[in-house]
Amino acid sequence: MKVLEVDSKSNKSYFVVGEEKIMPVDLSRDNLLKILNDIYDATEEVDIPDLSELDNLKNPVEKEIVEQIIQKISDFKNNVDYIRKDIETQFPEIVS
Repeated sequence: MKVLEVDSKSNKSYFVVGEEKIMPVDLSRDNLLKILNDIYDATEEVDIPDLSELDNLKNPVEKEIVEQIIQKISDFKNNVDYIRKDIETQFPEIVS
């Protein structure tokens, strides 16, 4: 599962939300929630780009926004197992 695509020709980035590619400026709260839900439910490997891959982005504002979002998504991905375990512990009747 890919979270972000960087077009090296146009130096633009696109978040992958389901089948859509959305520019950072157009990314909504619902889009972010969909990405996080997909990561939580993912059975396949989640591909999060290294921050060095964002060096091609020319717009410094876009680059900063994407870096911030990618960092939070990466943190979430790294903690999914702990979050899942915490939910199962606190709400066993919902999980079963």
